[in-house]
Amino acid sequence: MKRFFTLATVVATTGMLLGAGFVGAAGAASASVAVSHPQPGGEIIRAPGNSGLPTISENWSGYAATSAKKFNYVHSLFVQPKVTCPGKANQWTSNWVGLDGFTTDTVEQDGTYGFCGGKNHTTPEYEAWYEMFPAFSANVFKVKPGDVIDESVKYTGGKFNLTIGDVNSGKHFTIIKPCASCQRASAEWIIERPALCNNTETKCFLTALADYHTATMGQAQAQVAGGKVKGIGGFNNVPIFMVDPLNSGGFISLDTVGPLSGPSFEATWDRSGTITPITLGPRR
Repeated sequence: MKRFFTLATVVATTGMLLGAGFVGAAGAASASVAVSHPQPGGEIIRAPGNSGLPTISENWSGYAATSAKKFNYVHSLFVQPKVTCPGKANQWTSNWVGLDGFTTDTVEQDGTYGFCGGKNHTTPEYEAWYEMFPAFSANVFKVKPGDVIDESVKYTGGKFNLTIGDVNSGKHFTIIKPCASCQRASAEWIIERPALCNNTETKCFLTALADYHTATMGQAQAQVAGGKVKGIGGFNNVPIFMVDPLNSGGFISLDTVGPLSGPSFEATWDRSGTITPITLGPRR
């Protein structure tokens, strides 16, 4: 479903109003940027002027949950989407779950990404990864489209357990890391177009969103300190819409996030959008 976000436009799917000030400037990243590594995880990059609801982002779509109590668990089960590659550079998509990053500047995340690789950018490639503040993301094993991915982040005993497994291949990875500054203020279930940077992290850009067709984030669950594990609908949950800035002002959606159906939701690719230069946070 095509959605255009312009000044003072009502978002039909939510009934909420986008007010004045939602103006962004799009631009293509320089082709000379020598990419050192992808950043399939990271903080939300809100569209210019967006600080409230609905949440309009240049890199995330999906849902975030917030609570007065700290989160200590987030989980999802999903089928790795198959990426279609049109022979264009910098086409990426990533599915992940995590804690923080929605209202804070730390991230504790794991998931998978798919991108269009090969000499002519026509070969889909897929990897599982994790990211734990303050380090960069790290790849852990390859996955295939159609594989069932089980991912979670759990906080216990003062440390974070980041776990991702491929049910089909049996591959499994867990890492345990401390983080005294991580606030556990939110839980997220996200489809993202990641950032790519040069070797010195001085030139970065958001990729175009690869055509992932449809992705379903199932068994979307979370838990706060002292509480029970509940589906995403049991929390204060916020839909997040991924958009591309338009030179004429306003934004256009890159994918469509559906309503919650129990502890799951679907997202459907709309368009790739444009490569967008960005400035990453201090830790990058």
